[in-house]
Amino acid sequence: MEVLYVFLIIVSIISSGLSLNLDYLDPVKLQTKVSPQIQQDTALSIINKYLNNVQVEVNPIMFNDHKDVFALRISNNQLHIRASTGVAAVWGFNYYLKKYCKSQIAWQVQRVFIPSPLPDVDEVVIANDRFRYYQNVCTASYSFVWWKTDDWRLHIEWMALNGINLALAPVAQEAAWARIYRQLGMSDDDIKDHFTGPAFLAWLRMGNVHGWGGPLPQSWHDQQRDIQDKIVDLMFKLGMIPVFPAFNGHVPRAFESIFPNITVYNVSTWNKFDADYCCNLFIDPKEPVFKTIGKMFLREIVAGTGTGNIYTADPFNEVEVQPWSTSLVQETAKSIFSTISEVDKDAVWLLQNWMFVHNPMLWPLKRVRNFLTSVPNGRMLILDLQSEQWPQFDLYEMYYGQPFIWCMLHNFGGTLGMFGNMRTINEDVYKTRNRDNSTMIGIGLTPEGINQNYVVYDLMLESAWRTGPVEDLNKWVGDYAERRYGCNKTATAWKYLLKSVYNFSGLNRIRGKYVVTKRPSFRIRPWAWYKSSDLFDALKGLIFNDICNSPGFLHDVVDVTRQALQYRIDQLYINLSKDRFSNTLIFNYTINRFLDAMTDMENILATNDDFTSGQWIDLARRMSTTEIDSYFYELNARNQITLWGPKGEITDYACKQWAELIHYYYKPRWARFLEIALDAKMKKEIFDEKRAQAVVRYTVEEKFLTTTFDILPRDNTISLALNLYQKWAFVSDLDDLPLTVIKKTPERRTTLADTDIDGEESIETNPSVIMLHSTTPID
Repeated sequence: MEVLYVFLIIVSIISSGLSLNLDYLDPVKLQTKVSPQIQQDTALSIINKYLNNVQVEVNPIMFNDHKDVFALRISNNQLHIRASTGVAAVWGFNYYLKKYCKSQIAWQVQRVFIPSPLPDVDEVVIANDRFRYYQNVCTASYSFVWWKTDDWRLHIEWMALNGINLALAPVAQEAAWARIYRQLGMSDDDIKDHFTGPAFLAWLRMGNVHGWGGPLPQSWHDQQRDIQDKIVDLMFKLGMIPVFPAFNGHVPRAFESIFPNITVYNVSTWNKFDADYCCNLFIDPKEPVFKTIGKMFLREIVAGTGTGNIYTADPFNEVEVQPWSTSLVQETAKSIFSTISEVDKDAVWLLQNWMFVHNPMLWPLKRVRNFLTSVPNGRMLILDLQSEQWPQFDLYEMYYGQPFIWCMLHNFGGTLGMFGNMRTINEDVYKTRNRDNSTMIGIGLTPEGINQNYVVYDLMLESAWRTGPVEDLNKWVGDYAERRYGCNKTATAWKYLLKSVYNFSGLNRIRGKYVVTKRPSFRIRPWAWYKSSDLFDALKGLIFNDICNSPGFLHDVVDVTRQALQYRIDQLYINLSKDRFSNTLIFNYTINRFLDAMTDMENILATNDDFTSGQWIDLARRMSTTEIDSYFYELNARNQITLWGPKGEITDYACKQWAELIHYYYKPRWARFLEIALDAKMKKEIFDEKRAQAVVRYTVEEKFLTTTFDILPRDNTISLALNLYQKWAFVSDLDDLPLTVIKKTPERRTTLADTDIDGEESIETNPSVIMLHSTTPID
């Protein structure tokens, strides 16, 4: 009888769709924490950086069905913007820049040209959804970790320009925890041993690791607290909703001695980290201290800033707590929610769905259902984190009635490499939003790292206001290029990019680890989803014109040339793998050719600051005024993008195709590896790949952490790109990479376990693929 009752409740939730309970997810309340006048003044201060003859009026009465609205009109050569919030006003201005002035303000480049007189406009735009969300919990470590207040301020402005009204706040979490841990009896030494270095804080917070790269000096805590206070204040002044963290149950190992009488659980090993750095403990959610600590943290974290009423907590991100059970996860959900709601009666829990995606064997349908429905309906907001590739909302029946946000993850680790499934995001967002009984209430960008493939994010952001898919994507990418470059001579090139790199629609794991950035081995299996001729035709269309010369154009010329060389290196690797069984002369020739292509990649990357390491390593050093702290910050920065751990536990996960990385890391380790292979061949000895990799580890990879960088030669971008096109566009002995794409199966609901495979296998033969049918009562 109880089972039938639960089933009827779920059916009722699903059938009632959005009419259930969105009282706690009402932007009219959440985006009006400060007065319309303050929002108006703040929005105007941003807009005035680009245009002075503009008038802004913010009035919440303009909200339409709980959704942001902006209205644009030209009168006497003055732009009049009326909007529901400050963020909507800035969004409206950027809408005007893009549509009427053909301008672009992107992550790394911008081109703003406003004609005089101002182009006429008389338009009202209503947001499609309640929310436009931004960030992944990992973005704080992969992209934002070395930012200071001014960097954050510029990025908040970019968020407002794109209508983002819900985002993770930059929060001094460790500063708060340090104060709480001391109150609870932890020594300063225990606290220092627990905190990781700055580059690994995201995984400390989720209970995956501790200690590695630390400790954190007090100056770090002070700086982060200052950033938090100023940036959260700016978010509120724009009518943007900051999302604060909540306690997720993970605590330091020192708690075993501090609280000897409470029940704590061990956490499973994460990515082969040993006991020195993995893992933390997890408090039994039924223990009263779980809520006590949770309330202490919540009050500490919002002290002095106020709250946006939405809190994030991911208790089981890529980890298993022993003993693992449905009861444990259900009680955890109840404890987390009751903790935040007892501190904040209007609290909503924001949850990434990644724990379900990462290892679906741990999360059968009944367990997921019990976890999600342990929280009152409408008091949990779920990020369907990678909807563009692995959507989960159908598998979990629209999250059993809990509202969710359709998100595009797209990037892992902040890696470089041109790819995207633009046709999918141009269609599926609208289909999901318009379905009967859909619980979707927003769209989101959730990349682990930014500063790559901006075109994909630009298209995704437009789904927040477009009433339907872009009718002609070929025309859209041409318009995108014109906004970005200030010239209209590259539309054909962008058609080829849309046809090739931006036409990925499979289920393969894209992680940015191409041959050039992979640890040397003869067991790599390169693959692609497009033909090299299309990519080189795109490059030809970019460089064979004498009109375009803007920062965005030069950036993209480097990026496309890099992508073309990356593809050629993959092809050369295949020849290399074959030629090692040929004679020594041929093998040596192929080695030199392979390394020559890597040198060419280094040279084109060095022509543009966006593709050099200064933006990462130099920024890490500037975070401190003391030499010792600067040294440890730089060590953090270098380790994260290479070994990712003391023993290379996640080697190359956050790899970066930057000039210095090619020069000092990727090319030297391939050269050393191939030198050993060639020497073995010449001596007629058996090549020991494992031992060769060990030599590469201690002669190149570990050495890189302290290598001094010299200034690399810098050529002219266009002339070098032209020379490289002529050198590599027409190479007769290189076959295209195999088109090995794992296709989607519409009639089945599919989840791929996020294990370390390259995705060459088909769905039917891949052992790490788990098929979950909607009718299967798994528990």
